Amino acid sequence: MDRRSVLQLAAAATVGAALDPAQRLMRALAGDHRPDDTTITHLEDRTRGFHRLEEHIPADSLYPALLSHLNEVSALLEGGLPDHHRNRLAVVAGESAILAAWFAWEQGDEHMTASHTRLANVAAKHANDDSIAACMSGYRSYMTGRNGAQSTRLIQQGLNRIGEGDPATRAWLLARHAEETALLGDHRGALRSIHEAADVYAGADINARPWTCFLDPGRFASMSLTVHSRLRRHDDSAAAMDEIALHLGPTTEVKKLCVVKAEMALAHYRLGDVTEAVDSARSALDATTAMNFPLGWERLDNVAVELKPSRTQAARDFHTEYAATRPSRKQPSLL
Repeated sequence: MDRRSVLQLAAAATVGAALDPAQRLMRALAGDHRPDDTTITHLEDRTRGFHRLEEHIPADSLYPALLSHLNEVSALLEGGLPDHHRNRLAVVAGESAILAAWFAWEQGDEHMTASHTRLANVAAKHANDDSIAACMSGYRSYMTGRNGAQSTRLIQQGLNRIGEGDPATRAWLLARHAEETALLGDHRGALRSIHEAADVYAGADINARPWTCFLDPGRFASMSLTVHSRLRRHDDSAAAMDEIALHLGPTTEVKKLCVVKAEMALAHYRLGDVTEAVDSARSALDATTAMNFPLGWERLDNVAVELKPSRTQAARDFHTEYAATRPSRKQPSLL
């Protein structure tokens, strides 16, 4: 999205997230209010909007509006509703709770991360929507405090929940599985997962669910890059970076740059290009500082460790800059 689209979406999400007090009182005085299809569609669209904004706006800026949105959904669910409306609102609640758990984790709030995670799983059960629970497992796989074995177990739980369904979520989880198994040194397992992920991704609709809209070709290529770089498959890493370059541009989401550019920095360094490595690392640092994104800091920590042996001035300058910028706040580990 371009900047104008982001601002329009932000206005719609944050201004519309809470009912006007007078409007809410009028509805209460009028008695039982049952939402119609138009109201529920609005809530569904707003939920999708929050997931899109998440890549552009820091968590602490969006989180209050998302909580208001969840409160409104809760209030509607408290009334007597037809089953088909209740089911749609349960899906909205689950899709929103996933993102709320992510935002809480980004801000270091372990208690609320756990609370929203429970809500997402309860909503998934009530809506009979395994994809919500699978997505929550995928998000949790990032929250393990770099415990690769635990991350892999969570990802496998998510894959088991959806089976062959929901191709976009399945492609993402398979790519996550490849990333983590590569980190654990399982070359065969990592390659099998990333190849399967690519096959599934080719036929997936990334707009099918709100949380998969981030998985555009550039982001999927960056996950492939992570796998091949961790396995030191340099030709495949170079090919993945060529694919990423086709999709990066001035409208690329800021949060996406946090991870993509950090992975490119590692790959460039392993391919012997320190200058490109430092340039990518600085781009990742700018994006991660702007978003204060824990996953971005985690990936940049890896870059800093990798660059440390380099005696080039560019690498030394980056280390100095990174040390002065990196916050010390510890993120909560898995719930």
